[in-house]
Amino acid sequence: MRLLRDFSFMVLMILTQVFLFNEFLFFRYLNPYLYVYLIFSIFIAYKRPGQLILAFLLGGAIDLLEGSSGLHAASAVAIAYLQPLIKGFWSLGREENEEIPSLNHLSLERRLGFLFTAFFLHHLLLFGLEQFGISNFVDLIELLKRSFYSSLFSFTFILLYQLWNARR
Repeated sequence: MRLLRDFSFMVLMILTQVFLFNEFLFFRYLNPYLYVYLIFSIFIAYKRPGQLILAFLLGGAIDLLEGSSGLHAASAVAIAYLQPLIKGFWSLGREENEEIPSLNHLSLERRLGFLFTAFFLHHLLLFGLEQFGISNFVDLIELLKRSFYSSLFSFTFILLYQLWNARR
């Protein structure tokens, strides 16, 4: 039952990302990619292979609808793969003995730091793969600026969502 609910939410997020959020592009840098949040909010409850498969399906579906040649799938799988490393960095090596893994054991500051780091790495990988090519040399400053601003914009949406949920 949980898998069906999570899959339904994933489909809703994919459609929202492709048909609503991808229409935002402010100042050439700001484009919220909020689907990444699913990797850390819902997929984290699944075993490691399940996380990677769901991340691939999530990114792959967005790639199919956008025609982006696997960029989102590669970025989503990479972030799902790196998630324990990033989480370990922000939890400062504390051992977790949770039956259902979540970010709730982290303080709000550490959780938000974890999410911003994950968003930044995702966006850096996504935009880096997008700019990569034989005849197109990657402009590092432009890549970092675009990744940072887009991550900050996506993170702002997630921060508002987290604060709204904390009040409920």
